[in-house]
Amino acid sequence: MNSHTNIILRPFLPADASIILSWCKDKHAFRLWSANRYQDYPAQPEEMMMQYERENMHPLTATVDGEPVGHILLRYPSEDKSLIRFGFIIINDNMRGRGYGKKMLLLAIDYAKQELGVKRITLGVFNENISAIKCYRSVGFHITGEDTYTIDGEKWKGLEMEMGEDM
Repeated sequence: MNSHTNIILRPFLPADASIILSWCKDKHAFRLWSANRYQDYPAQPEEMMMQYERENMHPLTATVDGEPVGHILLRYPSEDKSLIRFGFIIINDNMRGRGYGKKMLLLAIDYAKQELGVKRITLGVFNENISAIKCYRSVGFHITGEDTYTIDGEKWKGLEMEMGEDM
């Protein structure tokens, strides 16, 4: 697809699933990444593959020198093809702090605009995930609302973020 510095964004491959799932070192990190989209921690690669079997899914893997360093899912949340939602955004915890998250997001935004023709991008993030919120803001997302989710029996506060026509 495109590259920024040494990151390339390519289609997700089945072999990526076990690598990506290994980046969630504990149940809390896993829920920050996946919310309640998986029943149990740790999830199995087959479960990840099942998440992506529906239509209108564009799972992508960010690589550096051929090695996966990040992952993001682009999906249409409705029939409106001018809107896409980012989800399952993660960077290998051993690679954080190198700008890979921002570069991956910029590549995904370019892909969404250029290849998919979207006008708006949304995502959700938990309030406590401060570094992710800062990263999303740095590429142009802004907060549009709040929500509460029940995760493993606890109430978690989340933010809705969006990037619109001015992206």
